[in-house]
Amino acid sequence: MKVPARDMPSSDRLPDEVSALPRSPATVPQQQLLERLQRLERPVGDRDKLRDRLSRLEPGHPSSPWDERGVPRPPEPRPADVDRPRPPLNDVEYAAHRDEIGAALREAHGVYKAFRERQTVNPDRDIWTADRVARQDEIAARLYAEAAGAPCERKAIIAGGLGGSGKTTVLAEYAGVDLSRYLVINPDRCKEEMARSGMLPDIERLSPMEASGLAHEESSYIAKQVALRAYAEGKNVIWDITMSRPESAVERISELRAAGYGRIEGVFVDIPIETSVARSEARHRRGHDNYLAGEGMGGRYPPPELIRSQADEEHGSINRRAFEEAKPLMDAWVVFDNSVDDRPPIVIERSPDNPEMIGPE
Repeated sequence: MKVPARDMPSSDRLPDEVSALPRSPATVPQQQLLERLQRLERPVGDRDKLRDRLSRLEPGHPSSPWDERGVPRPPEPRPADVDRPRPPLNDVEYAAHRDEIGAALREAHGVYKAFRERQTVNPDRDIWTADRVARQDEIAARLYAEAAGAPCERKAIIAGGLGGSGKTTVLAEYAGVDLSRYLVINPDRCKEEMARSGMLPDIERLSPMEASGLAHEESSYIAKQVALRAYAEGKNVIWDITMSRPESAVERISELRAAGYGRIEGVFVDIPIETSVARSEARHRRGHDNYLAGEGMGGRYPPPELIRSQADEEHGSINRRAFEEAKPLMDAWVVFDNSVDDRPPIVIERSPDNPEMIGPE
């Protein structure tokens, strides 16, 4: 009877010389499997090979872990460390950043002046280069295309109010306006598109939207180009503006009438000056927190002193005064009070004897 090798006496086992001979073809797959299992238990990966190669490089070599003095170089930051968003600012940090914005903008005027000189071709700096015009046209076309489905009925709405008044919400939810039937024109939206397109100068310490006020004239110009396209086709439009200039609403109504618009309505959302200051700051802070988290272009920051300069003894704000001056030129109008948080805006005044007036009865 054949005795298994493991049961043989040690003196009867095969000599080591015999066991070292090449195995028969039948045992080769088993040996290969055993070697693979051993490699899995003690792997020698590409990382180990790379580390060994790096250790053999001369000090000072760009890929060597040692500099030319033989001092170990600091480890490279991991992508997760580089890309990790910053947390939102606490109250103290935000206050410091808010106070820094004004100083940064004052310092940036020289930067923007040089930036604009490169984008214009005449001494008055009001004729843009061909490349700049092409980029402005791209933004205007993109904004115009967003309202491709709006009808061309030559209807218009002039919407005004201080910053933070909530004009968009009031129009859509309380004034009974179907926004899908209008092209909304807002110079601040043009600033956002300029920021996304890289058309604003990079100002140290400021987010793109914090620096966007430097490009106010250009963003207004782009908004005007969007409006001219709409006027040519008679597309329904909403001008979303603050009415910070007394003549602004009157000028827009005159342009619309000249373009053949037969129905022009007005909506004003009224809030106190200090409410505008508080809401504008809160909106800026939300935008800045999102920017630090890697979302968006940041928040616009209208300085409180600028908002307070719009106060008016009779009407509360020069914005409301501008609307009052424009009311006789409108076919219908309505004024909302949206000064109380967590309370729906309420109608406080509307055009009399007009069955087609907007806003709820």
